[in-house]
Amino acid sequence: MGMLIFSNLLKLDLIFFFLLSSGMGAELYLLGFQVTKSVYCFYCLAFGAVVFLLFFLNFEKSRKIFIALSLVIGFILFLVFFKGSVTPVYAEEILLPSYGKGQVKVRLYTDYFCGPCRALEPKLEPIISRLVKKNVINITFIDTPIHTQTTLYAKYFLYILNKKNQLDYALRARALLFEAAKNNIMEKGKLEEFLRARGIGFRPFNEKPTFAVYMSFLKEDKINMTPSCVFYSGVKKDKFTGASDILKAFENLKK
Repeated sequence: MGMLIFSNLLKLDLIFFFLLSSGMGAELYLLGFQVTKSVYCFYCLAFGAVVFLLFFLNFEKSRKIFIALSLVIGFILFLVFFKGSVTPVYAEEILLPSYGKGQVKVRLYTDYFCGPCRALEPKLEPIISRLVKKNVINITFIDTPIHTQTTLYAKYFLYILNKKNQLDYALRARALLFEAAKNNIMEKGKLEEFLRARGIGFRPFNEKPTFAVYMSFLKEDKINMTPSCVFYSGVKKDKFTGASDILKAFENLKK
């Protein structure tokens, strides 16, 4: 907005129309992002309304080709470089098990009491570690409460990360939780004893805000079975279900 005011005051019409038109393209992308994610920021919408109003008030038919090109440039720039999240960043107690700085956003949905999930994760571990270290993906592990006891396990996975939040440690903790589920450990005390005996510490905290984010992801990705996985790459979204399809999807990323 400062650049718009500056260029307008100095009568730099070409710069003014480029900034305003590219800003219009950016706002179209941001509006689409909010619609597809079903999460709305009223400040963003108000700011976008101002940009739309300025655009239509200053539109000149004689510059329509230049304006159209500038609009497309703004849209493409945001398509390539914009990174958005539907996670409320102001919520201090949210601890998401997310790792990596890659462009491809991955959400992996599993249940500790799901046999195919238990068989899949050991095969995925080395691939995930490699893709994270190479900055190919940003992965979020989302424990999906298909089984009644999964909530207890999901809670303790977060407690473990609250003690030490690193990818290698998280993968080891998940492997042990799958082992505990296989051994039908259903009680809180016995699960704690199982973890301590294997050198895994944990620190309880209020996990409810994190579970609320989990629920928003489950709803957004329409998850109704495990294992499931969703890949986000720019505006492209790919969903995979079943151990074999998920493994193939990760293998393709590795290639």
